[in-house]
Amino acid sequence: MSTVYPLDPASPAAGHVRTLLQARERKLRAEVEATRTRGASDPLRVARESTDRGEEAEAEVENGINDAEVARDVAELRAIGEALARLEAGHYGQCRDCDELIDERRLAAEVFAVRCTACQGRFEQALRQRG
Repeated sequence: MSTVYPLDPASPAAGHVRTLLQARERKLRAEVEATRTRGASDPLRVARESTDRGEEAEAEVENGINDAEVARDVAELRAIGEALARLEAGHYGQCRDCDELIDERRLAAEVFAVRCTACQGRFEQALRQRG
């Protein structure tokens, strides 16, 4: 049996999606907190302990990786928040660009998808052309 989109916020299918999104949100928040705690405990520790230029470079890379992990997780948290808002508004599963329905296989793979496959392709193409 396939799911009918956009989802009725009170439907069991919406409840399932909400549970998936909230579980992922909790996991990401814990990861962000762990990364921030690890970095905040002493952000210069690795740099102080380094004894040569190679170790200093490693310290810079480690700090950069931590920053990138947090930025990625925060972006995903934002996408999850937007998906939850669309779910509550009864628009979950509807493409932001063309208002057509997003294929349920795409939503199963990326539960916070905002565009149908065709519009996502055009969006990514435009990003590549700009950058």
